[in-house]
Amino acid sequence: MKIVISAWHLKNRNVGIGRYTYHLIESLGRVDRINQYEILIPLASHDFQPWPNVRYHLIRFPVFKRRVWEQLAPLMVGNYDILHFPYDSCIGIKRGKFVVTFHDAKPLLFPQTSHRWSWNQSLKNILAPRPFQQIDHVITVSECSRRDLIEQLGIAKDRMTVIYQGVDLEKFSPLTESTTERFEFFPYVLCVAGTDPTKNVKSLIDAFSRLPAELRSRQHLVLVGDVHRNTALQELVKKHGIAEQTVFTGKVPDSQLVALYQQASVFVFPSFYEGFGLPVLEAMACGCPVITSNTSSLPEVVGEAGILVNPYNTTELVEAMTQVLTDASLAQVLRARGRVQAQKFSWEKTARATADLYEKIGRGET
Repeated sequence: MKIVISAWHLKNRNVGIGRYTYHLIESLGRVDRINQYEILIPLASHDFQPWPNVRYHLIRFPVFKRRVWEQLAPLMVGNYDILHFPYDSCIGIKRGKFVVTFHDAKPLLFPQTSHRWSWNQSLKNILAPRPFQQIDHVITVSECSRRDLIEQLGIAKDRMTVIYQGVDLEKFSPLTESTTERFEFFPYVLCVAGTDPTKNVKSLIDAFSRLPAELRSRQHLVLVGDVHRNTALQELVKKHGIAEQTVFTGKVPDSQLVALYQQASVFVFPSFYEGFGLPVLEAMACGCPVITSNTSSLPEVVGEAGILVNPYNTTELVEAMTQVLTDASLAQVLRARGRVQAQKFSWEKTARATADLYEKIGRGET
């Protein structure tokens, strides 16, 4: 079969969709040597390993951006058996079966986090006004997302398949003697998050400020990602008197992110809602104790390897952080359990399951 994958989100691998897109493509090349893959990319540079059945097409338009690019780019490679958008969008004209990955139902469950109106959304509605007449099959990344999408959109169960995301266990691995990067803000509590308010970083800041004074004085709070752009959170740390202990790193390269996971006292991720929760998996793979929410998909990912708390209850978060930061044996147990749990997820498994689904769709079995 000829399978086309639209890889627009390679432009930002710091976010979950970008990571998923990159690793899915890279791993499909490893596990499927039979089908022909045509990868549509918007950037001239990529570091994919070459495979004989995978071709990369650099497609640029001088003016048009994503919504037009994703409509026109698939037309540049002729007919195909399957077109896969590894993110939520749609096309107006298709030349084969059309598969879309819906990572979560967040815009439907938390409409206040989405723009009510934008040129981008309006253009999408104009170019593809009836998406579910075009989409033949939906991939989603957790059972939680599957349930939410069925409830919110009424998607038939037989048109949806859950395929978990993975983690690169060679890159995201526990601390070794060869790790050279050290941080001046040590020891520290770590969180990786964006500006989306559903990440619930405010509660983490509140909880950190409420730790017992003697314990808090020995720790820093390190916030990685776009969250550094949120001026309200910067004001909040000042209000709580923890500005000198709080580090906003902004986005960091993977090499530094791995080192941050490896050396953190605990990774705290109190998100209200996640379609999957890739940072939690990466932290566990690096042997970092994890505290996260007992909501959405996060219990699926963490299993019994971390401490689950109610993200709406800051007191629970304070108690869990205090417990991990003061009990070395518990922290060690969580480190070991997390690594075992992370080994259940791999990008190779993700790719194999996706390739198997392509085959079923090609045979008309789903």
